[in-house]
Amino acid sequence: MRIRHAVAATALSLGLLGGLSGIAQAAPEGSESVGVEQVEALDASYGGTITRAEVVKRAKDWWDRKIPYSQSAYAYDINKGKKYRTDCSGFVSMAWKLTTSRTTSTLDEVATKIAWANLKPGDMILRNGHVKLFEKWANTAHTSVWIYEEGSTATDMDHETVTIATLKSGGYAPWKYKKIS
Repeated sequence: MRIRHAVAATALSLGLLGGLSGIAQAAPEGSESVGVEQVEALDASYGGTITRAEVVKRAKDWWDRKIPYSQSAYAYDINKGKKYRTDCSGFVSMAWKLTTSRTTSTLDEVATKIAWANLKPGDMILRNGHVKLFEKWANTAHTSVWIYEEGSTATDMDHETVTIATLKSGGYAPWKYKKIS
């Protein structure tokens, strides 16, 4: 019951429920009521566990749509469920299906640093001020990778290969999202 109240409180703060008493709440006239069970499902969809395949699919969607880079604009994710800032960190936040657009200074709070050899699809490659999303290894020697990124206003969405040596010399390090499966 404690978890239900926490979910209901979260839903209240998001404006999804009108109060905390009972499981289902009255909704404004003309709309459907939202019960705690529905809120739990909604809550799990953003900020919850995500598969590596879903992360890459979400990243590829922005690449396919050629979402332009901006530090002030926002674009919908693949299912139009949430908008994210269209810069590099907003892009990774979107791919990971986070509850909000993080910054390059706060993405590490939801991730764990890993070894280069342990990179898997959906991991991020982060440095101070910029982030890329690892798609896959570009060669069997594991010396270069395919990445997706919101590069800059000059390049917008990028999907390209980069060598590990270049990434290391640029101050990048690999990170794994804590809720990726």
